Amino acid sequence: MAQALSEEEFHRMQAQLLELRTQNYQLSDDLRKNTAELNVVRLKTVTLEKDYIKAQKALNKSKKAQEMDALLSENEMLQGKLHSQEDDFRLQNSTLMQELSKLCTQIEELQHENKEQKDGKGLQAEFSSPISISVDGELLRLQAENAALQKKMTALQERHESEIKSPRGAQVSETKASETDGPADTNGVQLRSDISESREDSAAGTNDRLEQAEAKCAKLEQRVTELSGPAVRTTGLVMKQDALRWSALCPNPITQCFGPEVELHTEVEEKRLLKEQLQALESSKQADITQLQEEIAKLSDKLKKKQDSFLRLQGEKEALYNDSRTKIDEIHQRKEEELKSLNICIQKLQGDLLSANQSVGEMKEQLQSRQKEHELVLHTLRDQIACQSAVSQEQVESILTENDALRTNLVALEQIQTVKTQEINLLRDQNMALNVELQQRRTEQESFLAQRDDLNSQLQEVNRASSRLLEQLTEMDQWKDRLQQELEEAKKTADKRKAMLDELALEIITEKSRHKEELSDVRLRHEKEVLGVRARYEKELRVLHEDKNRTEEGIRSQLRDEKARNKELEGLQQCVEELQAQVQSMEDTKGWFERRLKDAEESMEKSRLEHQEITENLQKEHSLQLEVVSLVFLFSDTAEWCTQQHTQTLSSRPRGILTGSVCRLCSLQLALVLHGILKLCYCM
Repeated sequence: MAQALSEEEFHRMQAQLLELRTQNYQLSDDLRKNTAELNVVRLKTVTLEKDYIKAQKALNKSKKAQEMDALLSENEMLQGKLHSQEDDFRLQNSTLMQELSKLCTQIEELQHENKEQKDGKGLQAEFSSPISISVDGELLRLQAENAALQKKMTALQERHESEIKSPRGAQVSETKASETDGPADTNGVQLRSDISESREDSAAGTNDRLEQAEAKCAKLEQRVTELSGPAVRTTGLVMKQDALRWSALCPNPITQCFGPEVELHTEVEEKRLLKEQLQALESSKQADITQLQEEIAKLSDKLKKKQDSFLRLQGEKEALYNDSRTKIDEIHQRKEEELKSLNICIQKLQGDLLSANQSVGEMKEQLQSRQKEHELVLHTLRDQIACQSAVSQEQVESILTENDALRTNLVALEQIQTVKTQEINLLRDQNMALNVELQQRRTEQESFLAQRDDLNSQLQEVNRASSRLLEQLTEMDQWKDRLQQELEEAKKTADKRKAMLDELALEIITEKSRHKEELSDVRLRHEKEVLGVRARYEKELRVLHEDKNRTEEGIRSQLRDEKARNKELEGLQQCVEELQAQVQSMEDTKGWFERRLKDAEESMEKSRLEHQEITENLQKEHSLQLEVVSLVFLFSDTAEWCTQQHTQTLSSRPRGILTGSVCRLCSLQLALVLHGILKLCYCM
C-alpha cells in the first residue's frame, strides 16, 4: 500500500510539476505578448505625438506667423501711404502758400512802386499840386529852350567865324574886344555873336539887350540848378514867384531875342522829351507785364507737375491696393486649405486614440481573465498542497513563495497598467486642451477677420480722404482759373490804361487841365481796383487758411485713429506672445511626459529582466526539486530494497555469509543517495 501510494503521489507530483511548467510557459508567452503590445502602443503614442507636434507647428506657422506678418505688412503699407500722402499734401500746401506769399509780395511791391511813382511824380504835390505841375512844365520848357539856344548859338558861332575870316570882320572884332570885358561863359559868347550880327544897330541898344540876356541866362541856370537839387519842396514857392516876376518883366523873351524859330525848336524838343518819357513808361510797364506772364507760366508749369505727380501717386496707390487685395485673398485661401488639412489630421489622431483606447481595454480584459485563471490555479494548487503529506510541505512552501513572487509581479504589472492608464488619461486631457486651443485659435481667427474688416473700412476712409483731396485740387484748379481770369482782366485793364495813356499823351499838348482831371480819375480807379484785388486776395487767403485748418484737423484725427489702431495691434502682439508662452509651456510639459515615458520604459525593462531572472531561478529550483524528489524516491526504493534483502537474509540464515556484503551494499547505496540529496540541497 505504501509503495502504491508513493507511486501515485509521485505521478501526481509529476503531473502538478508539468502543469506548473506549462502555466509558467504560458505566463512567459503572455508576458512577451504584453511587452510586444506595449511596444506597439508606445510606437503609436510616439507617432501620435510626432503628428501632434507637426500639427502644432503647422498651426503656429500657418495661423499666427502668416496672419501677423500679413497684418503688419498691411499696417506698414497703410502707414507709408498715409505718411506719403501727408508729405505730398504738406509739400503742396507749402508750395501753394509760398506762391501765394510771392504773389502777395509782388502785389505789394507793385503797389509800393506805384506809390513811389506817384510820390516821385508828386513830391511837390504834398505841398501844392498845381505848383508841382507848373514846375515840371517849366523844367521841360527850359530844357527845350536851352537846347534850342545851344543850336542857335552854334549856328551864330559858325556865321561869326565866317565873318571873321572875311576882311570886314577885323574892325568888328576889335570893337567887340574893347567892349566886352564881362563874364566869359557860353551864354555871353552867344550874345556877342548876336551883337556882331546886329552891328548896324546902335551901341546903346545892343548893350542893354546883352545885359538883359546875360541876366536872363544866369537866372535860368540858377533855376535849373535849384530845380534839379534836393530842396525842391522848400523852394517851390520862391521859384514860382521868380517865374511869375520874369514872365511879367518879359512875356516872351525868346521871341524878342531870337524870333519864332527858337520857339519852334523848343516845342519840338518838348515833344521829343515827352515821347521819350512815354516810351520809358511803356517799356517799364511792358517789362512788368512780361515778368508777370513769366511768373504765370512758371506757376502753370508747377501746377501741371503737381497734377502729374498726384495722378502718378494715385495710380501707384490703386496698384498697391489691388496687390494687397490679391495677397489677402491668397492668404485666405491658404488658411482655408491649412484648416482643412488640420481638421483631417485631428480626425486621424482621434481615430488613432480611439483604437489605442480599444486596445488598452482589450489588454485590461485579457489581464483580468488571466488573473482570474491564476487565482483559480492557485486555489487548486493550495487544495492539492493541503492534501499532500508532511514530506512535500517544503515543496509546497517553495511553490507558495513562487506564487508570492508571481503575485508581486502581477502587482507590479497592475501598477504599470495603472501608470499607462494615467498616461492615457493625460493624453486625453492633452487632446481636450488641444481642442480648446483650436477653438481659441478659431475665435482669434474670427477676431483677425474682424480686424481685417476694420482695416478695409479704414482703407475706404483713406480713399474718401483722397477723394476729398481731389475735390480740393479741383477747387484749387478753379481758383487758378479765377486767378488767370483776373490776370487777363488786369491785362485788359493795363491795355486800357495804355490806350488811355496814349490818349493822354496826345491831349497833354492841347489840354493840361483835362489831363489833370483824368489823372485824378485814373488814380482813384486804380486805388479802387487795388483795394478790390487786395480784398479778394484776403478773402481767398482766409478761405485757404480755413481749408488748411480743416484738412489739418482731419489729418490729425486720422493720425489719432492710426495711433489707436497701433495700440490695438500692440495688445494683439501681447496676446500672441502669451499664446507663444503657453505653447512653450505645453512643449515643456511634453518633454516632462517624454521623460516620464522613458522612466516608465526603463522600469518596465528592469522589471522584465527581474522577471526573467526570477523565472530562470524558479525553473532551476523546479529542476533541482524534481531531482531531489527523484533521489528521495530512489532513497526510499533503496531503503525498501535493503529492508527486503535484510528480511530475505534473515529468513535464509544458512546463507549468512552474504548478509554483511548485502548490508554494505545497501549502506553504500543509501550513502550515495544521501550525498546526492545533500549536494542538491547545497546547490539550492
